[in-house]
Amino acid sequence: MPHAYKSYKVYRVIVLNLLARALGISIYQEGLEEKLDRILANADYRITKSDIRHEIRSNHKMTEKVLRELESEGLIEIIREERTTLVRITKKGILHLRKWNRFYVDLYREQLEDHYRYVGLPDWLMEAHRGEGL
Repeated sequence: MPHAYKSYKVYRVIVLNLLARALGISIYQEGLEEKLDRILANADYRITKSDIRHEIRSNHKMTEKVLRELESEGLIEIIREERTTLVRITKKGILHLRKWNRFYVDLYREQLEDHYRYVGLPDWLMEAHRGEGL
């Protein structure tokens, strides 16, 4: 059976959720907007471009496309270090995800289920539906 093509837009959802999860918080918690600047300022996580390529299971070209677009929209920040490239979610990225995540999960349900079929659905997918399940 041929491998199903996934739109880069599905990868955007996966990347944003990976970065938000790295913060160790629920993006749906009450009062998040007031705490977000402090949370981001104190965030201690390292997600590399390589981690993202591994998570979306795609090639360098697709990874670059997704990251470039997310950065141009101000949803992520790319930090180039000497031998690695770190990716961090921005306040705008978290608020975007908080507002649109359920819509994205509904829209890309089939592609997301296919993407995670061998490793199991991640918590963020279930949390987007607040216990409703897929």
